[in-house]
Amino acid sequence: MSSNKSSKPRFHQIISLALAALTIIFLVFYGSLPVSYDYEVGSIASQDIYAPRTFADTYETQRRAIRAKDMSADIFVRSDKQAEECIARVDDFFDLAEQVRSNMTKVSSNQAPLTYSEAAYQLSVNVEQTLGVSFESADIQPFFEMSSTTFTYIREKTVALAELIMLGDVNEEILNSKIEEQINSFREASPSYSKFSDAMYIVLSSILEPNTIYDEKATADSANNAYSAVLNEPVMVDKGTKLVEAGDIVDEHIYSNLVELELIRESSFNFIIFLRVAIYVLIISSCTLVYINIERKKLKVMTPVFYMLVITFLITVAASLYLSSLSTLLSIVIFFAAVCATYIGTQNGIILSVINLLLIWPMYGFDPEMFFINLIGIILCSIFAGRTDKIINNAALIFFPTIATVGTSVAYNFLIGNARTEYLNSIVYTFVSCIASLVAAIGLSPIYELVSNAASPVKLIALSQPGQHLLKRLFLEASGTHSHSMMVANLADSAAEAIGADSLLCKVAAYYHDIGKLENPEYFTENQHGGVNPHDRLTIMESVAIITKHPEDGVKLAKKERLPNAIIKIIDEHHGTTYPSYFYRKAVEDAKARGLEPPDVNNFRYRGHIPSSRESAIVMLADTCEAAVRSMKTNDVQSAEDLIRMLIKDKIDQDQLINSGLSFDDIEKIVIAFKQVYAGVFHERIKYPE
Repeated sequence: MSSNKSSKPRFHQIISLALAALTIIFLVFYGSLPVSYDYEVGSIASQDIYAPRTFADTYETQRRAIRAKDMSADIFVRSDKQAEECIARVDDFFDLAEQVRSNMTKVSSNQAPLTYSEAAYQLSVNVEQTLGVSFESADIQPFFEMSSTTFTYIREKTVALAELIMLGDVNEEILNSKIEEQINSFREASPSYSKFSDAMYIVLSSILEPNTIYDEKATADSANNAYSAVLNEPVMVDKGTKLVEAGDIVDEHIYSNLVELELIRESSFNFIIFLRVAIYVLIISSCTLVYINIERKKLKVMTPVFYMLVITFLITVAASLYLSSLSTLLSIVIFFAAVCATYIGTQNGIILSVINLLLIWPMYGFDPEMFFINLIGIILCSIFAGRTDKIINNAALIFFPTIATVGTSVAYNFLIGNARTEYLNSIVYTFVSCIASLVAAIGLSPIYELVSNAASPVKLIALSQPGQHLLKRLFLEASGTHSHSMMVANLADSAAEAIGADSLLCKVAAYYHDIGKLENPEYFTENQHGGVNPHDRLTIMESVAIITKHPEDGVKLAKKERLPNAIIKIIDEHHGTTYPSYFYRKAVEDAKARGLEPPDVNNFRYRGHIPSSRESAIVMLADTCEAAVRSMKTNDVQSAEDLIRMLIKDKIDQDQLINSGLSFDDIEKIVIAFKQVYAGVFHERIKYPE
C-alpha cells in the first residue's frame, strides 16, 4: 500500500516534467524563430534588415567559386616529341640552305651563277614547299653571303640555340622572349658574328613552335580544385551586418541571404527549426533527468515545492520569449536561481539554473555575453540564496550578485574591445535584469512560502526565534520537553553538519518535534514534578495510547500553525514505527503474571512513518539518544558513546533507517558528532568556594 502511495506522486511528477519539456520545446521554438518577411526577388525592402547571426553567404561563395573555376588557367605539359620536331625543322632548314648553296657552285657553263637574292628566293620557295614556313628573301639572304665555314658555324649555333630553347616548357607567351634571350646571349658571346643574329632570330621565330600541349584532364582538375577551394572557405557575414537597406530592391543575392537566415516567411510550419529545437531541448532534459536520478536520495523535494519550481522554471522560459526581442541582455534567469537555491540548496540551484540558462539561450541567438554574465550571476546568487548556516539579508542578496554581473559585463566588453556605447548598453541592461530578478524573488517570497509551505532558510530562521508562539508555549507549559528539545536540536545540528545534511532544518525541526506533548504535557516524565505520575491512574493501554499519540497531535498542531511541510514530516517520523519499550515490557510482565500470552507488539507501536530523509533520521536518533542519556543519568563520555551505539543499532535492527538515505559512514560520523556534544555537556566546572 505504501509503495503505491509513493509511486503515484512520482508518476504525476514524471508526467509534469514531460509536459514541461514539451512546453519548453514550443516556447524555445517560437522564441528562436527570427523575424520573417514577405519578400520576393524584385520586392522593395520596407526597412533595414541586419544579420541576426553570423552565417556563410552561400550565394556570394558560389559566385566566387564559379568565377575561380572559369578563370583557372589552362594546363599545358611539355611534349618531347614536339620539341624534337621543332629542332629537326631548324636542322632541315639549314639542309635546304646547304643544297641551294651547293647549286650556286654547280651551275653549267651556259648559265650564269645565281645571285644572293636569287638563291635566297630559291630557298624561301623550297622551305615553304617542304616545311610550310614562309620567309622573305631579304631576311634569309645573309645565309648565302657568308663563307662556308661561317655558314657551318652559324648552323651549329642556331640548332644549339633551338635545343636550349626547347629544353624547358615553352608556351606561346614566352616563346619569343626565350628566342630573344638566346639570341642576345649569342651576340654577347660572339660579337664578330652578331651581324648574322637577326637572320638567326628570323629562322628560330619562324620555325620554332611551343613545345607544350593542352592537358584537358589536368585543366579540368585544376578548375575543380579552384572551385572547391573557394567553397571550403565560404564568405562569412558577421552578426549585425546590414543585409538590405530600406528602399533597396531585393535581388537574388539578398533574397538568398534572407532564406539562409530563415528570414523569409513560410506559410507552412517550419519543421526543420522545430526539429533542431526539439533535439536541443531533449538532450538538455535528458542530462537533467540523469542528474536528478543520481541525486534523488539527497534531492527529496516536497510536492508543492516541486510544482512551484516547475512553474517558476516555465515562467522564466516564457518571459524570455518577450525579453529576448528587446535585448540579448534582458533575462530573469537569476530570478529562478534565487528561488531554486532558497528551497533546494546552492548546488541544485546552480545546476538547475544553468540548465534553465541553456534552454533559453537559443532565444538570445546563443549570445556569448548573455551566457557569460548570467552564469556568473547564477553562481553568486545561488551561493547567497542557498546558505543555511546563517541568514543573508536581502540587501546583500541584491547587492553582491548585481555588482558581480555588472563587473562581468565591463570585463567582457573590455576583453573584446567594444565601443563605449556598447559598454553602456551592456551595463544598463545587465543592471536592470539583475536588480529586477532579485527584487522579484524577494518580493514574491511570502507568496512562495504561502503556496509551497516549504522550509526556506528565511522561514526556518524566523521559526527558530525564542519568541515564536509554539516555542513560548513549550517553554511555559512543558518546560522539561522544551529543555529536551533544545538538547536534541544541538545534537541534530552537530550531526547534520558532520554528514553534510541540512543543519538548519534539523535544528529547527528538533525545536518542534515534540510539540504534540502540549496536549498532555504532564503524562511525559520530563514534565512531571513532585513525584506525581498520572499514569498510575491509567491502564497500560491507556498510557500507551497517550504516549504514542503525541506525534499525531504534533502533526495536527503543526498544520494548524502552518509549519513548513518538511518540519511536519519530521514530527510525524521522529519515532517511526517503534514502540515505548517501558510500557511493552510492563505489559509482558503483567500478562506473564496472569498466565496469559504476551501482548502483540504492534498494538504498542507509534502510528507514524519511518524516516524518509537524512534530516528526519538525524532528529529521530538525536531524540532517542538524548532521552536515553537523560533517563540513564549517564555522566561520562565513554558510557554515553556505548549507549548511543546500542540505541542506533536497535533502530537499524528495527528497519527504521532503511528509507533515510544514511550510509554506515554517515552513522559513524553521527556517533562521533553526538559524542563531541556530550563531551561538552559532561565537562567538569571549577568548584567555587562557598
